Amino acid sequence: MYEVFLSTIVADEDIKATCSILAGLCAMPPWESLHRVLYFKGPSRPNGISNQNSIVKSQRKDVPGLWKDLHQQLSRQSYVIQARYEVFKDKDFGTETPADFDARAGVLRWTDFPDPPHKGSAVTQRKKNEIWEQRNLPSIMRDNKYQLKSEAIEETFQFYRDDAEFCLFRHYQLPPTPDGTPLARVGAWETGFTPSDPARRWIFLVKVHVLQDNKPDEILKAHEQLANIRRDLEGVFEFKTFDRRIHDTRVAVEMRNAPAPLPQVIRAT
Repeated sequence: MYEVFLSTIVADEDIKATCSILAGLCAMPPWESLHRVLYFKGPSRPNGISNQNSIVKSQRKDVPGLWKDLHQQLSRQSYVIQARYEVFKDKDFGTETPADFDARAGVLRWTDFPDPPHKGSAVTQRKKNEIWEQRNLPSIMRDNKYQLKSEAIEETFQFYRDDAEFCLFRHYQLPPTPDGTPLARVGAWETGFTPSDPARRWIFLVKVHVLQDNKPDEILKAHEQLANIRRDLEGVFEFKTFDRRIHDTRVAVEMRNAPAPLPQVIRAT
């Protein structure tokens, strides 16, 4: 599918006012959630998801096709991909029970490098694959030589109007472990987690998903829908055009005697 979105930054001191505006626009209170996000870095030589021994068969009819599509994408290029798990303040923070992410159902998310932007447009579009309710994700990643790169807690406020999603989120980075596995335990939420951004800002995305990425008319319709939303919110939010490299999840191919890489930029998910 395609993810088509507008983006901007919201200061921490403006988050309550922003949620109030979006609650009125969408006629709903914010949907608050926390996710534990594990980032897995693929091998320098892409090999797809060739080892599927740990994949648990699903009764959902769309799942085999999603795995096939993901395998094709990861066979041509290695990426950093996400295993995402919803977590709860009273159950998953400050507990003695170690987290078992193989036993827990999660979402595997892959996003491609965004397409070149349209001239004069603040809209970004990129291919996306999400496989929901999957167990054994760390084992599947390990079987295919994907290594845990980092992990974070993602705090999110979401609103919906028709098929548009209004999403505010920020990340809290978790410390790495010596053995390259996810942290078994994290502290209580109330003890305080430090946002990854020193300025404590929030990323604000307005998203529309096009399920069939081979339908350009539907993608164009999503662009028009976001253009209308941008006009509706003009003077309230300034949606910006960011360097698309901030969304680059590709793994660089390791080459001997290669030229020095370009300077890194801050990346978003």
